[in-house]
Amino acid sequence: MLARALTLSALVSFAASQLALSDSCQQALTTIATSPGANECLVPTPLLPILSNPNASIVDPVDQWLTQVCAAPACSNATLASIVSGVTSGCSAELQALGVSSSDNGPVTSLVQRFYPTVRKAVCYKDGNTNCVTQTLTNAQNVFGTLSVTNIVKLVLTGEDTSLPANVSCTNCLKAIYNTVNTDVPGLFNSETAQDQCGASFIDGATPAGISESASNVTQSNDTTTTTKNGSGATQLSFGALCGASIAAVFALFM
Repeated sequence: MLARALTLSALVSFAASQLALSDSCQQALTTIATSPGANECLVPTPLLPILSNPNASIVDPVDQWLTQVCAAPACSNATLASIVSGVTSGCSAELQALGVSSSDNGPVTSLVQRFYPTVRKAVCYKDGNTNCVTQTLTNAQNVFGTLSVTNIVKLVLTGEDTSLPANVSCTNCLKAIYNTVNTDVPGLFNSETAQDQCGASFIDGATPAGISESASNVTQSNDTTTTTKNGSGATQLSFGALCGASIAAVFALFM
């Protein structure tokens, strides 16, 4: 266990240094890498290959991560609050560049606690035995080539056309995700865009065939949450963001 923790901490520290993060933010990332509270519900270990090899496909590591995170207990509100507190304090310089300050801790905590269950449910849908995010990333990889961190950054920076054909963007998986997010966060998606691309049946609210939920219905108990100085919640910023960026790209199809 100690060797695993040291390896995890070293890899996170290395990744943080490559991203040119501040010392305090690097410390936050390193601390949270071995924090039992956040690790129990966010299970970051399967995403380490993405941090250590930015030229490799993210699909398999993300799939392995989703398998474990969906089976894990959901983060408690206490853990989520600790995550936000750690991010806003340990990574304040980075967040200020995004227009977020430490004084926003309360409102951000409320937003995270409100929308976390929706996001968790959405990323844990399965089509048969295949996770829906994994299916979507695989389909996108067939269109754009290897979805590595390096290539994704290139796609974003070069402004290349990242539109997807209907057979990729109008699947039962994405309909299920659309239904869930549109129910919990009305107006987030552009329904007209979705209908134009996928047809009226895509936005009719009906549950698509073959889709099931895989998220555990167990919630983490508060006594497993560990508050760490300048570190709580950095997993949400670093590890979770790796998958979050992919999920956001899926959501952007209809926004």
